Amino acid sequence: MSTPKRPRKAESPGGANSGANAAAAAGNAAKQQKKKKEKVNDLEERVNKLESENLQLRLQLKVGKETVQRDAQEKLEITQRLEEMLSRGASDTELQAVLETYVKKFSDYGEVRTDSIRRHMEQLERLLLPTQVTKMCMWSLHQDDDFYDSTSEQNLNASGAGSIWSMIMREIGASEEQKEKIKGHRNDARQMAKDLRFTLRECDDLKRRMERKNQALGEEMKELQKILTPAQLARFILWVNNNPASMAMLDKLWSPVDELSKGRVVN
Repeated sequence: MSTPKRPRKAESPGGANSGANAAAAAGNAAKQQKKKKEKVNDLEERVNKLESENLQLRLQLKVGKETVQRDAQEKLEITQRLEEMLSRGASDTELQAVLETYVKKFSDYGEVRTDSIRRHMEQLERLLLPTQVTKMCMWSLHQDDDFYDSTSEQNLNASGAGSIWSMIMREIGASEEQKEKIKGHRNDARQMAKDLRFTLRECDDLKRRMERKNQALGEEMKELQKILTPAQLARFILWVNNNPASMAMLDKLWSPVDELSKGRVVN
């Protein structure tokens, strides 16, 4: 007689295989979560970059009457929003968010004006720098006497063509009379180079002064804002914007500074 087969023992659900599967599933879930987080971080970084680029483009377009009108409209919308929020008793958190937007866009030390100042100063510095042609002219006239002596050994290059001065004069076909007249402007060129260096230093000093002013003003205004609640700050902004007569008074207050900056004496 054949021996009856014993029934196979069922595997326990909590056995080694199920434990391994659970661990693998948990590992996959963790990896997926990590990928999602990395993707979100990447998207946030791209959004921040696009917002920054958008701000730069907007700053570059801030010229003309249309820009003034657009800024005035945007400022009006924010003040109207503040007024609406105060009327319905919005929380300090809500008000603070709108106030931060107002400061960023319209305050002296805000991001928009600070970036605009920096961009204009960089453009001014570029415009102050001489062009390549002017640089060559000033450099050629800012040399010692030997530079203009075509027979001087130190001015002879390997090909025997002479100095840069000689090559330029030969290229443009300058006569001896013209050469002497050009060299007659050497003192003027030296003074112009000196004045240009002074102007560039003044421009750099102005840029640094403006940066320090904005930083100091921003820090001082932050300290003052700590004294008031967001609702009080919002009411102050609304009062200033809704009282044009006060603006006329402020214009008169600052006019002596304008007059002095123009070199006129104010009694």
